[in-house]
Amino acid sequence: MGKKQQTIPYENFMKEIRESWTEEDWKIYDAVSADFQKEMRDRAELGAALQSARKARSLTQPKLSLLADVQQAEISRIERGVGNPTATTLFRLTDALGLKLALIPVEKKN
Repeated sequence: MGKKQQTIPYENFMKEIRESWTEEDWKIYDAVSADFQKEMRDRAELGAALQSARKARSLTQPKLSLLADVQQAEISRIERGVGNPTATTLFRLTDALGLKLALIPVEKKN
């Protein structure tokens, strides 16, 4: 048998790597982290809005799944903010919920 590999906790692994980062590395990390956090907030907001619309129509996820022809597991992922739905999936869901998908301008903070 081969050697058994030791597992290292992620934070311990990254600690050593981060100690070698330059100021520029940290700037990139901070920018990417901020983008990622925004995307996660946006997904959570979308999921909460879809869940609210579904519940307002007294629909279960399985019933919405049938109406929209979208797998119930995908609806669950979207509502929990961990899914990454395609435009087609969003159109199917909003149509089944009697909604229209719209783009709304967002005020930028100065």
